[in-house]
Amino acid sequence: MNLLKYIHTIVLPFVSFLPLHAQLSLEPVGARAAGMGNIITLQTDVWAAVNNPAGLGMLTGAGIGISHEQRFTMTEMGVSTFAGAFPLLGNGAGFSLSNLGFTDYGENRFGIAVGRKLFKRLSAGISVDGHLMRFPEDYKNLFAVNGNAGVWATPAKNLTLGFYVFNLTFSKWNDREKTKLPVVFSLGAGYSLAIPVQLLVEISKNIYEAARVKTGTEFLVGKILYLRTGIITQPFEVHFGVGYVHKNFRFDAALSRHPVLGYTPQAAISMSL
Repeated sequence: MNLLKYIHTIVLPFVSFLPLHAQLSLEPVGARAAGMGNIITLQTDVWAAVNNPAGLGMLTGAGIGISHEQRFTMTEMGVSTFAGAFPLLGNGAGFSLSNLGFTDYGENRFGIAVGRKLFKRLSAGISVDGHLMRFPEDYKNLFAVNGNAGVWATPAKNLTLGFYVFNLTFSKWNDREKTKLPVVFSLGAGYSLAIPVQLLVEISKNIYEAARVKTGTEFLVGKILYLRTGIITQPFEVHFGVGYVHKNFRFDAALSRHPVLGYTPQAAISMSL
């Protein structure tokens, strides 16, 4: 089987029929979120620049992060992401660069995001993403630009809510068929117990597919070590993760299992400036 046939028979079905697993545009970024079942709406760290721009409104300082995941342990499906976030004129701003693929096929995502703190416990944000799908030279590369929006709030003590819409602009690829990018609505809630435990739940709905329910838990052990677990429905996935914090540095690792495609390990390092 030559390379072009491989791309058409293996890679393209992934892109078309496995959202949240093969399409770079939909994947949450950061091993912390992955360890808790890919719950993304509640983050207020550097990865909010990718996952929910509303979290940038709650930034207290600048930060940068590097993340890598090896989807289904396939060499050709390695995804690397670099992200940064920083306060800007009373708001929070961020950027991200992601790459997936190999020499003759790949996907790139680059984005900018802004979040604003509206009230003490409420912030909102917007982001713009550009997507490039690279093919061998005999095939036309595809490009798309989409807009996203989110809200983050703490309406009561220990309770956090998050809402995020990916592709609010209903954007499409620039191919002949004008293929639609997914449009995904995500609503999440988190509750912190008196002991250092967080309980999280999120519902994610791609308007073209069935809704997915995500649940996750994070335990803090000894002020520096985090233990995480989570599950996702449609299809059923199990997630595990750990995190270690030392001064301004954070290291996170996660492992998830898809019932058909297998395991996906990932790790991330971030630093607060």
